[in-house]
Amino acid sequence: MDESTITPVELSRELGMDRKGRQIRGFLRNPADGGGPFEGHEIGTEWHLTREQADRIRKHFRKE
Repeated sequence: MDESTITPVELSRELGMDRKGRQIRGFLRNPADGGGPFEGHEIGTEWHLTREQADRIRKHFRKE
């Protein structure tokens, strides 16, 4: 993994959410924030989020 990326599990722990990143992975598959789909992921592989993608997720989950 590249040091400039973060996984849904790491981001979930940062946000104090479930330890396996289920909510974040669900959002990645079906984003409900109007920002369009998340690009650059192949089905069946682990997510590695860019800084911009992680910031978008942080913004979505911190407002709830």
